[in-house]
Amino acid sequence: MRKYVLGAVVLILLIATVAFAFRPARVVPQPIAYPHKIHVVDNQMECLSCHVNADRSIAATIPSVTECMVCHENVKTDSPEIKKLAAYAQKNEEPPWVRVYGFPEEAAVYFSHKRHVKAGVDCSTCHGDMKNMMTPMKENIRWTMGKCIDCHREKKVSDDCLTCHK
Repeated sequence: MRKYVLGAVVLILLIATVAFAFRPARVVPQPIAYPHKIHVVDNQMECLSCHVNADRSIAATIPSVTECMVCHENVKTDSPEIKKLAAYAQKNEEPPWVRVYGFPEEAAVYFSHKRHVKAGVDCSTCHGDMKNMMTPMKENIRWTMGKCIDCHREKKVSDDCLTCHK
C-alpha cells in the first residue's frame, strides 16, 4: 500500500511540474514600474543592495518603501513612478508588489536564496538578465524540476528529492 501512495505522490508532483513548465510566460503588473537597469547598471547597485536578505534567508525580500525613500526623497522626485512611491510612503504603506518568481504550492518546493547565494550562484543564473530590465516585470527564466536537477548535477550538488521537496 505504501508503494502506491508514494507512486501517487510522485505522479502528482510530475503533473504539477509539467503543468507549471508549459504555462505561458507571464508579465506581472506591479503597482510601480521598477527599472532594474537604472538602479543596477546606471547607478551600479548590487542585487544585495535591495534584496538584503538573499544571502541570509530563504527569501530574497524587497526593500521597504522607507528604504527606497532614503534616496528618492531627493532623487527623481518629479518622476510619476517616484510620486507613486512617495504617496505610499506618506500613507506609511508598502506598495502591493506582486511576486514574479515562485513554484506552485502543490509542488512542495523548498527554495533557499541563502544557500544559492552562499554557493556563489549568480542571481542571473535563476532570474536571467534582470539588471537590464526596464519594465514590465516578467519571468525571464521558467524554472522546472528538470532545470533544477540539471543545475544541481552540473554543480555536483545533491539531487535527492528531499533536497528541494519538503
